[in-house]
Amino acid sequence: MRGWIARRTLLLVPTLFGVITAVFLMIHLIPGDPVEIMLGETAMAADRESLRHELGLDRPVTAQYLSYLGGLARGDIGTSIHTHEPVFGEILSRWPATLELALAALLFAILFSIPLGVLAAARKDTAVDGASLMVSLFGIAMPNFWLGPLLIIVFSIELGWFPVSGRGGLDAIVLPAVTLGTAMAAILLRLTRSSVLEVASEDFIRTARAKGLGETAVYLKHALANALLPVVTVVGLQFGALLSGAVITETIFSWPGIGRLMITSIEARDYPMVQGCVLTIAVGYVLVNFLTDVLYGVLDPRIRLNR
Repeated sequence: MRGWIARRTLLLVPTLFGVITAVFLMIHLIPGDPVEIMLGETAMAADRESLRHELGLDRPVTAQYLSYLGGLARGDIGTSIHTHEPVFGEILSRWPATLELALAALLFAILFSIPLGVLAAARKDTAVDGASLMVSLFGIAMPNFWLGPLLIIVFSIELGWFPVSGRGGLDAIVLPAVTLGTAMAAILLRLTRSSVLEVASEDFIRTARAKGLGETAVYLKHALANALLPVVTVVGLQFGALLSGAVITETIFSWPGIGRLMITSIEARDYPMVQGCVLTIAVGYVLVNFLTDVLYGVLDPRIRLNR
């Protein structure tokens, strides 16, 4: 087991290196002059050259890349042009809010989708199954930038149940979590239903029924327990997507996380901060996928034998 995890960890290193390189190239090699974008076309040439020197953009790309890697090794990913504070510290202070929102969205998706998915499998081809299909289609088709304002209008403005925006108590996280977790809940609902139906045809399910167990015990104790492996895998992968997909939701609800920081940094033309936000989101996605891969191997020993 330790040897298998060590091999997976070694494979993680080139993946992270590739992500870091891709983020660097994406920021540095895109068309246009970032200094001109930051200062505007009417800025004086001296101001442009001063900012270009401050950012190190007057050096060759290879030298910038090596300096970039050296800074990452020291935990230094630059200084914000807008606040003049270290980018790493600013991003670190925003991660708790993003993680809080992502975990709340994940909890909502799991609590909503898995029970409904099992119920849809147990009531296959009934009105309950059809209703679950409609709910899942609604969740997948509903974009965050439309669902968020809709929830605000209904539950904040009309009913007054939840705050419109900001981070506060438990009531403040409900609407952002539902907005962010709806698409994931829809995916998990259909996956849970199909996984439970696949397991329900196995011999041990028929044996459980032959022993006199009720349908509730058969589905919850036996079918669901053996159908969770693909669900766990998708939960891990989708959690990484929640981290990267929180940008729109955080902007809609003025949630003070990484996504909101990135949008405000783009508006302020804070080049180092934007690069740091993109890098941390990308690295976070890779690390979550790595942990999911390891968990998959722990839950299913056959994975370790085949790799």
